[in-house]
Amino acid sequence: MSDTLDEEAPVDRSRLLARDYWLINWLPERSTTAADIETHLESHLRWALGLERSGELVMSGPLVSGPRAAPGSGVTVLRAESEEQAAQLASADPFVRAGLRTFEVNRWRINEGSIRVELSLGTGSYRWL
Repeated sequence: MSDTLDEEAPVDRSRLLARDYWLINWLPERSTTAADIETHLESHLRWALGLERSGELVMSGPLVSGPRAAPGSGVTVLRAESEEQAAQLASADPFVRAGLRTFEVNRWRINEGSIRVELSLGTGSYRWL
């Protein structure tokens, strides 16, 4: 099987990943400040790392620039069986429970992309590429 793509040939859609995840858009309340976020950050990180350990968290982090970037804004990608389960996981976020932000749940179908990680067994280090 070849990894090269003939630029002129039609795309073989059957080879696209077509895997569904849940994209959570975190929407801070207007009054949320960086100090508010810092107050609840430790419990938020424990919550996120717990989801990571259970295999429900794919990736997550704050928005640091752009029109929607503000204290408490961010994006999280979850593995869940349903929109309801994804919303239940998101509603347990300590920032949500503290009233600092709300969220939107979107079903997100990943078709293409690339993730590469270089792992050094000799040094116990890694590099995200």
